[in-house]
Amino acid sequence: MSLNILHLHRESVFPPSDGGEVRAWKTADRLADNGTVWFAQPCANNHVYDNGVRTIDIGNPIMQTKYGRIYLWNASLAAGPYFNEHQTKYTVDTLRQHPTTFDLVVCESPQMIRASQELADYNNAELLVNFHNSMYELLDQQLRSRHVPSVLRQRAVNRLERLEHSAIDAASIVVFQSEDDVAHYDLPEDTLVSVIPNGCEYDQIANGGEPTQVKESLGIQDDETICVFVGAYDYEPNKRAANLICDTIAPELSEFTFVLAGRNPPDTTSMNVLTPGFVSDLPGLLSAADVALCPLTMGSGTKLKMVDYLAAGIPIVTTPVGAQGLPIKDEQHAIIVDQPEAFPEAIRRIERSPDMQESLGRNAASLGMEYDWDRLLSEYDELLNELYNRPTILNNR
Repeated sequence: MSLNILHLHRESVFPPSDGGEVRAWKTADRLADNGTVWFAQPCANNHVYDNGVRTIDIGNPIMQTKYGRIYLWNASLAAGPYFNEHQTKYTVDTLRQHPTTFDLVVCESPQMIRASQELADYNNAELLVNFHNSMYELLDQQLRSRHVPSVLRQRAVNRLERLEHSAIDAASIVVFQSEDDVAHYDLPEDTLVSVIPNGCEYDQIANGGEPTQVKESLGIQDDETICVFVGAYDYEPNKRAANLICDTIAPELSEFTFVLAGRNPPDTTSMNVLTPGFVSDLPGLLSAADVALCPLTMGSGTKLKMVDYLAAGIPIVTTPVGAQGLPIKDEQHAIIVDQPEAFPEAIRRIERSPDMQESLGRNAASLGMEYDWDRLLSEYDELLNELYNRPTILNNR
């Protein structure tokens, strides 16, 4: 199979710096096994990467800043369809000028749904939609937490829900990250639907990196007990989780050292919280850690950080939100607590029990083996083979 694939995303994803960007880039890399992928994003430089993926610019100034593609776009959902129609036109007008006729259009974000639909129609192409979350549910959680007036919140959430359902109705293939997300949508019988959770570079993480060097770079002594949280802190659920660590969890555990790794970490005055930003040796950081944390209170889909934690084979304390989409059993693969206030006692339980440390770590590593990226993303090959071997598809080509 040699397809021309147009892959649309709301933001630049290389080099990936958060879970969503890693997922999108890994997907493009896998799709490139089935043809040529043009990854359409803002501010692209028309570069051809080693994996054969080519980047092209969507010509959409609204998507060039986080303010435009997130805050302004979310706010516009409560106002009406006009803003989305306007920003869609930039992308469609630009990509219609591309000389390639595409066989498959891939949508990676809600902001690209309308453009993906129009470009699939224009090219007489199939449409594949990747859902990173149940986005309308996530938007509802975020707007509730900010106390947005109910009438505006419901209007925005309902409009996004309709937009997401329109993508499902138009798509030939829909991929979710968890069964929990699937349950939020009505799915047409003739649509190919699959659940592909987030994965990890299992062998790389399991090998452990260079923990001694990581500790030295962070100024951590060998006798310190380390709790780690990994995330991009310009993403609201991660930011809230980090604030819970700084304000609620760390003050209760002054004898522990907390490391918040990832871009745009929050400011904190907590003496036992380190915010180094991006840590290049993630395997080394996880190998150095004694406990991994995931105090998320909002979100959906599978969390890439959780899969990394599992692969590293370290004890985990998480909320139910953090464990979503993964077959994690309480007290077997992780300690699951309902409230962030329960994290300190759960961490102390692990610290006091070498047997629990060994058991949780061993079971986590065993489960993590099932989430290697190559193994998971091979599902795309099967989906495309099934789609393009359908009689209706063959007769139309």
